[in-house]
Amino acid sequence: MHVHLPKPLHGWRAFAGEVGIIVLGVLIALGAEQVAQTLHWQSEARDFRKAVDHELSVDLATYEFNQLQQPCTKRRLDELQTYLDRSRSGAIVNLAGKIGMPLPIDTYTSVWDNKDAQVMAHLPVDVRLKYASLYDEFRSTEGIKQAQTTVWKKFVPFEEPGPLSLQDRRQLHSLIEDARGLSSALDGNWPFEKKEAAALGLRPEYPSAWPDFRKIIPSFDICKPILKAG
Repeated sequence: MHVHLPKPLHGWRAFAGEVGIIVLGVLIALGAEQVAQTLHWQSEARDFRKAVDHELSVDLATYEFNQLQQPCTKRRLDELQTYLDRSRSGAIVNLAGKIGMPLPIDTYTSVWDNKDAQVMAHLPVDVRLKYASLYDEFRSTEGIKQAQTTVWKKFVPFEEPGPLSLQDRRQLHSLIEDARGLSSALDGNWPFEKKEAAALGLRPEYPSAWPDFRKIIPSFDICKPILKAG
């Protein structure tokens, strides 16, 4: 018994050519789809980097705002130390105004926190690592700022006139030391974070809706003297 294979109408060579054309067409279509997908994710990655760069630049501005207050913060701590020293003799030292506190601005992380895994996969590894490191630093700094706020709120009762007890002096001494340590930590982190940001081409960026902090900081309570000479 012989099995007869059907012959293509125009011969096997023509048939092979037609199949080849079909395969080539499929490959071209798949390649075009792959190219389109690559271009899409590259565009998404560019848009993501633009958004992250803006977010980090604003975060740098919030840190710089804190550092612009540092001269007033340190001067106030020196005044509080003088206040404590004078009170040790039993003298009643009435403060001339509110002690105040450094005013923090929260950092922003929403863009980074809502990142897409596929977009991240289309960023160079070194860029991903630099972004992650900088955000980690900002989270650490945010913790320091929150601790600073907690400490400075505890200075408020010392605005009340009257003598300080031994317990008051001990508490005030402890608060001054805590505040100095936190201030020093912020000073120490600032150059490092600026350097990491510079490696990504970033600088502090103040949103147009924000005021000119250099002009308004001197009006903050923490920048106004609270001790009379003598």
